[in-house]
Amino acid sequence: MDQDLYHFLQQLQQQIIELQHENQTLREALNNIKPINIENINYKIQELHVKELKGTLNIGLTGEAHLEDMETIIDEIQQEAAHQQHHQDDQE
Repeated sequence: MDQDLYHFLQQLQQQIIELQHENQTLREALNNIKPINIENINYKIQELHVKELKGTLNIGLTGEAHLEDMETIIDEIQQEAAHQQHHQDDQE
């Protein structure tokens, strides 16, 4: 019985050593991952054709953005919408 307990403890010790090695390997891999930097994302919302609007529409990536970038995107969308409205008014 003592020999079974000793053998069981040796197996547990070996598993702990293997898990520690795996944990160290994963930590090193995680530290070597370089962050992704996205400089610019252009959305072509005007190309969406919506017949019926229900629920929530999520476009693009989620994440933190600089205020200036968001203002630029909003300005571009508003300018495009105004351009399309002006074009529609000319056609009528």
